[in-house]
Amino acid sequence: MPGELPRETIASIMKALPMDVTFADERDIIRYYSDYRIFNRTPEILGTTVQNCHSQASRAEVERVIAELKSGEKGVSEFSAEKNGRKVRGLYIAVKDEKGKYAGILETAEWID
Repeated sequence: MPGELPRETIASIMKALPMDVTFADERDIIRYYSDYRIFNRTPEILGTTVQNCHSQASRAEVERVIAELKSGEKGVSEFSAEKNGRKVRGLYIAVKDEKGKYAGILETAEWID
């Protein structure tokens, strides 16, 4: 790794990012979400599966994307949505450890209008 950052600095960076960030581990368990919100998140989602954060109608698509990221078929999957009349760009990003093993999924969302 080119450098290292203290935990407090990482937390400050996450607060400064103008995007919604959520991380789920290799078992699809949500471990983190940022303070910046586009999509609703509450502390109760921590420890639940990422699938439970999506509507029943979108779960099959979420499962497909996660399967592609876990298998290595894709490293990133992009989606677009609309929230309160505004356009949103989202990414699902496969997170891998130093050995290249799947470690989880990072979901980001940002306004693009």
